[in-house]
Amino acid sequence: MHTFRLGPFGRSFATRGRGSELREQLLSETIDEDVEIDFTGVEHVSSSFADEFLGRLTTDHRDIRVSLLGLGSDVERVVTTVLERRRRIAPACR
Repeated sequence: MHTFRLGPFGRSFATRGRGSELREQLLSETIDEDVEIDFTGVEHVSSSFADEFLGRLTTDHRDIRVSLLGLGSDVERVVTTVLERRRRIAPACR
C-alpha cells in the first residue's frame, strides 16, 4: 500500500490544473494497486480540484483501490459530493 500525503504540498487546493498535476504525480509513484491518500493538514479543496484529482483517479484508473485518510469535515463534504456526482455519471465507479 502506497500512502500519498497531500499536506506537504499545501493546505489549500483550488484548481483543475493542480488536481491534474498531483494526480499524475500520484500515478507516477504508485507501484501497486492500493493507495491511501492522506489529507492531514489540508484545510480546503475546491470541487474542481477534487474532481480532477480524485474523481478522475477513481473513474479513469479503476484498477487502483483508493482509501482516504485525514479528511477534515469541510474537505470531506467536498470530496463526498464530487465522488457521488462521479458515481452518478459513471455507475461502474467504486
